[in-house]
Amino acid sequence: MKEVMQKHFDPDKLPPITKWKAERDKLTANKKQLNTEYQKLKTDTAQVKKMRSRVYDITSAERRREQPQRSHGMEL
Repeated sequence: MKEVMQKHFDPDKLPPITKWKAERDKLTANKKQLNTEYQKLKTDTAQVKKMRSRVYDITSAERRREQPQRSHGMEL
């Protein structure tokens, strides 16, 4: 690889590969942390959606129970 790099770059001014590797490692660690946070938020959001759905089901059932019932086509 050095031979290829020497054709395109001055051998004394090769790119700072060690700095790039350090930056890559730092960004990889940051990505893992953000992914962990994302997964936690995704789980929390799913739980909130389930709770919201259950509350909606309960309130819908209560509304149906409170509405006057029609019997044999006559209004009450």
